[in-house]
Amino acid sequence: MRDRSPSDTARSGHHNHHQTRISATPPVFPSYLLPSFSFPFLRRRRRPSSPSTTPTATTTTTTTPAPRRLARLGPDTLRCSACSADLALSAQIVSKGFTGRYGRALLVSPPSPSDDDDDDDEAALLNIRLGRLENRQLVTGWHVVADISCATCGRKLGWKYVDAREKSQRYKVGKYILETERDECDEVFAGTWDARAVARRRADMVAAAAAAAAARPTE
Repeated sequence: MRDRSPSDTARSGHHNHHQTRISATPPVFPSYLLPSFSFPFLRRRRRPSSPSTTPTATTTTTTTPAPRRLARLGPDTLRCSACSADLALSAQIVSKGFTGRYGRALLVSPPSPSDDDDDDDEAALLNIRLGRLENRQLVTGWHVVADISCATCGRKLGWKYVDAREKSQRYKVGKYILETERDECDEVFAGTWDARAVARRRADMVAAAAAAAAARPTE
C-alpha cells in the first residue's frame, strides 16, 4: 500500500471539504511473521448420540476436560532484541558459524518469493532498513555490503551481502548477517528457548522503553 504524500492529501481536500488534512508522518509499525499456532477449540464438537430406546443399567462417569489454550509450537522466529520486531524464520538460517562486529553472527537467507508477488524486487528480510552500499574488507576478502537496521526502532542488526570479489564467496550474495547480540536467537542457537522466559524479557524491555520515553523532556 502506497503512502499518500502531503500533496496528494492537499489535492483530495479540494474534492471533499469534509476531509481533514493530515500532515503528521505516520508511525512505523512492524510486520509480523505468522507463527505456527494450534487451534484445538476450532475442532468440531461431537454431538451426543441419540438416546437409545432400550434402557440400560450401566452408568457412565463424565470428566471435565482441561480448558484448551492457544499454544505456540516452537521458537520459529528471530526478532530484534530491542523491540521484538520479527526479522526472519529460524528455518532461514544458512550458517551459524559467522562473526560480526559484536561476536557470533548468523548467515540468513531472504524468504522465498511468493507466487502471487508481482514485484520485481528481490525478497528481503522483514522489518529491516537497508543502508548505503560500501566496499568493505572482511575476513574472507572484499565485499560490497549494506548495513541493515531495524525499521521499527533503528537498532543496527548486521549487514547484507550485495556482491563479492572472490568467486568462492559469491554464495553469500543476497544473504544477510544478523548479529546474535542484536537479535533474539541465543536460545535458538543453544536449543534452550523458553516461551515464559522470552515473554518476561520482552515485558521488561517494553517497560524499560516506556520508562525511558516518559523520562524524556517534552519540548
